[in-house]
Amino acid sequence: MRTVKILLVIALILVSALYGYTTVSDRVEGRDVPPVIRCEEEKLVISVKTTEEELLSKVTAWDEQDGDLTASVQISGISKLLTDDTAKITYVVFDSDHNVGTLTRYLQFTDYEPAKFSLSEGLIYYRNESIALLDRLSATDVMEGDITDMIRVSTLTATSQAEVYTVDVQVTNSMGDTSRLRLPVIQLDGLSIRPKVVLKEYLIYIPQGAAFDSRSYLSHVETPDGRGSNSDVTITGLVDTATPGTYMVSYTYPYELTSGTSILTVVVE
Repeated sequence: MRTVKILLVIALILVSALYGYTTVSDRVEGRDVPPVIRCEEEKLVISVKTTEEELLSKVTAWDEQDGDLTASVQISGISKLLTDDTAKITYVVFDSDHNVGTLTRYLQFTDYEPAKFSLSEGLIYYRNESIALLDRLSATDVMEGDITDMIRVSTLTATSQAEVYTVDVQVTNSMGDTSRLRLPVIQLDGLSIRPKVVLKEYLIYIPQGAAFDSRSYLSHVETPDGRGSNSDVTITGLVDTATPGTYMVSYTYPYELTSGTSILTVVVE
């Protein structure tokens, strides 16, 4: 039994010595030294349409054993936005000994914009209809394109106007940036015969300080006995283009004992 213990101790010593030799040998030969990634610029100023190939341009990698590994450099990931237009990008490369080299630098986007909503028609429903906003509400992102499936909708909130409600919508893109908007929803009595005020657009974004002509967004009026006159449409609601915010403009057309209304939502950026 004692002999077995002695043999085990000797074997353990030999294994430890061999491991130590291998470790030292690897260090001497550079096999456990990770490859190094380098780039010319600490911050990369780019467009949101920049390709992966362009993001890898002028990024090089070198390993003591394998030499030039530039062709093996990959993008490990891009962070969420750190500021309104800045994120971090991380590069990674592996050598033949499975050592990993990484490099992180800043990205600054020259043309980044938050995701925007759009409406294909007005949010007007009859009281016996289910209100399904996503049949006409969509969202587009400058990086990902259509992100309508990421839209989240709140419940309706009543306003001081009997037929008008508001609903809050939001959408978050892959950069972690959330766009929010409050939209008007009109619920009409299905028994009434009402005219339809058709707009060219129902949701627009305009730059701060831009000119705005509310009547230019009126298309036409449809009535049960034909088209009505645009000149009879009353437009209410002021848009202060000097002040960023969300504004609502109402278009109302009187018809017999009732009226038809559409609302244009204007976002001043």
